[in-house]
Amino acid sequence: MLHLFARWLFAAYHDIRVEGAEHVPASGPAIIAANHPTYLDPAFLMVGLQRPVRFMAWEKPFRIPGLGLFMRSYGAIPVDKKKPGRASFEAAVGVLRGGGVFGIFPEGGRTKGLQPMNPFKSGVARLSLMTGAPIVPATIVGGLRVWRRGDLFPKPGPIKVVFHPPIRVEAGSRLLWRRDKSIERRLIERLIETINRRLLPSLRRDRRAARLMQTPPQPPSLLVEGIPFIFLLLSYFFMPRGLWESRAGPAITWVSGYGIALVIELALEARGFWVKWLRQLLPWIMLSTLLHRRSGIALGAWIAGCLPVAGLIVWLQIFRHPLYRRLRTPLLAAGYGLWLLKVLRPG
Repeated sequence: MLHLFARWLFAAYHDIRVEGAEHVPASGPAIIAANHPTYLDPAFLMVGLQRPVRFMAWEKPFRIPGLGLFMRSYGAIPVDKKKPGRASFEAAVGVLRGGGVFGIFPEGGRTKGLQPMNPFKSGVARLSLMTGAPIVPATIVGGLRVWRRGDLFPKPGPIKVVFHPPIRVEAGSRLLWRRDKSIERRLIERLIETINRRLLPSLRRDRRAARLMQTPPQPPSLLVEGIPFIFLLLSYFFMPRGLWESRAGPAITWVSGYGIALVIELALEARGFWVKWLRQLLPWIMLSTLLHRRSGIALGAWIAGCLPVAGLIVWLQIFRHPLYRRLRTPLLAAGYGLWLLKVLRPG
């Protein structure tokens, strides 16, 4: 039940996507080693898996009544970050030798600053070499964007978890590793390289997006936002005089209101956040107003009925849900189409 609730919550709040879950063995011991951008990473990793995963967790939250019981029931193993201790390591070995799946964050703590990852500790390599369990590298993409160090709560935003093909240690390496510590280093380097394969491109995209958001927004495009004005001008020249005279008043009223919204958008151009929101909501405002006039419903009732829909639109936009990206363009076209029908339809 807890697993299903977490899956629903993260799908709604973080639009979480899981890729490569088939790389986690269906049975037998396995180590899942991932980068560690947020406190929610253990839950992110378990969302797309059918097998339970045990994790080491900071021991202080275990002292909180209720939370400690919850963490233990979820399979967490308490560990003192300053003194990891032999008992915690032996508990991890016990999980693997019992055929379970153990999750570990080799960074030793959440990622600091703007670096991709903290330096990796060697414990994950020793666990694999001691038990023979394969290491499944996992990349958590988007964590640094939704919950940076210092933030009190996570922000909404997309998360992607990528499980990579397992790294298996050879029997010969297990026999030699106590005398040749370079085997541990090579295993750690391979693990870092695999995780970075998906992590570094995502961080570069995030940095490019951050730079774009800091630049002044582009002004409204005449070929998009200016469509109603173009149609109004063309209708003046090509519409029969009688039809134009009967429809000119409502058409000019609609276009004037639409023009005022564009002027407001231009006036707010120095504040990119508000420009983005106005531009996103402008077609919806136009569409809802046109539908109100066509339906004949009282304005107050219409507004009350639109509030849940408006809330859903805002929700989808905030969370950058793929459904919103698919729907916005056709509904923008529908808004323009309804406006054009209202202008051209006689009576």
